[in-house]
Parts: sequence; structure tokens; C-alpha cells
Amino acid sequence: MRLVLCLIVLWTIFCGTSHAGSEIYINIPEYKLTLIDKGQVVKSYDIAVGTPYEQTPVGSFAVFLKQEYPVWYPGAKFADRTPVPPGPDNPLGSRWMEFAPSYGIHGTNVDWSISYPVSGGCIRMHDADARELYERVDIGTPVTVVYETLLLVEKKDGLYIKVLPDIYGRRTSSRERFLALFSPLAARWPTLREPVFPLKDADDVYEVKFAAREILPAGGPGMAPAARPASPSTMPPVPE
Repeated sequence: MRLVLCLIVLWTIFCGTSHAGSEIYINIPEYKLTLIDKGQVVKSYDIAVGTPYEQTPVGSFAVFLKQEYPVWYPGAKFADRTPVPPGPDNPLGSRWMEFAPSYGIHGTNVDWSISYPVSGGCIRMHDADARELYERVDIGTPVTVVYETLLLVEKKDGLYIKVLPDIYGRRTSSRERFLALFSPLAARWPTLREPVFPLKDADDVYEVKFAAREILPAGGPGMAPAARPASPSTMPPVPE
């Protein structure tokens, strides 16, 4: 039944009849879910994601089922398959928003797990955040899930590359990916000291400054244009 509902929602999206205002953007290594409305970032939430053995799926999806106070049905890996009713022992918390068969965005009764790769592939949120998001999204809301370990951050003193832990070991922090991200900004950041690849692996996020604007007389010829925030729907680079 859930698969049928998912296919119906995807069909409405392709036909242009689904809810078009809001969208959900999730970057797995960043442990962030961002709600976007009409191209503008509304709010970002801390999340937990799937383990390296039960990875959160990447791709374009849509919310096709919403439930308040869901019942949790343990999967095949659990010895005790007894359904868990709503309440303090329910690992889904008080809200469930399914975006792919058996994968959902939901609350949790284990707050410490947020910002870690500990779920069975679902997206966990602080329960208060899940309740808030639940009220802000509709059936048919697009959900984009990406695995991006490189982000570009514009600051007053320069352009930085932010490197996120490669929690699924996909080796995505490549020079090719860096150049693809930097290309749209190259005209605004003419002074470039390219980071040395391969980048070092790290368990924590780190940043490296690699570009700074040339200092030119105010209003002088060739003056670099003012920084412009990136489109929220594409997310990286993210101005601080």
C-alpha cells in the first residue's frame, strides 16, 4: 500500500500538480535537514542519519504519508517483533513523515542520537523539531537527499572549503567535486590557492581558506562584484 501511495505522489510531482512551495533538503554527512520555501531557507534542523551498514538513501523523493503518534513495527533484524504503541518507548517519537517505502523523517525518544549515523536509514529529529516540521510540510512535498562532503563557505575574509566526515566511505571529497563547486564563484574570488588533494580524512568538520578577493579602489575598474548568496535549492555554497 505504501509503495502505491509513493508512486501516486511521484506521478503528481511529474505532472506538476503537487505542492510546489516547500521542499526538504537533506545532506547526510552534514547531519542537517533544511526546509526551503519558494527558494528561501526557512529553517535548518539537526538530524541523525543511517549507519554505514544501513545507509540513508540518496535521491529525489516526496512525502507520501504523514502520521501523528505512529506505531513502530520492528524489522526483521529484531528478535522481538512486537509492535510498539505511541509513548515514551516508541523510537519514532510523535511524528512520522514517510518519503520512500519504509524510510521516514521522524522524532525520537533518544535525543542524544541526533548528529550521529545511528538510525536504520531513516532521518531522526528532536521530537519538538519533528512536530514543527510536520506542521510545515504537506503530502507531496519534495525531499532531496544528497551525500555532499564538501561545502563552500563565503566569509568576510575569504572563501573557505568545509570538509565533512566521509561517514559512508564514498570518497566524495575529490578535486573534481571541488572544481565543480568553485566554478560558479570563480569570477567573484579571483585569488585562488587551491587546496592540496587528496584532502586529509577527519572525524570532525574542518575548514580551509583558499581564496580572497583582490583589494581594489572603491568603484575602480575591474572591481569584483558583491557577494551574492547561493540559491537555497542548490545549497552549497552556504554563506555564513
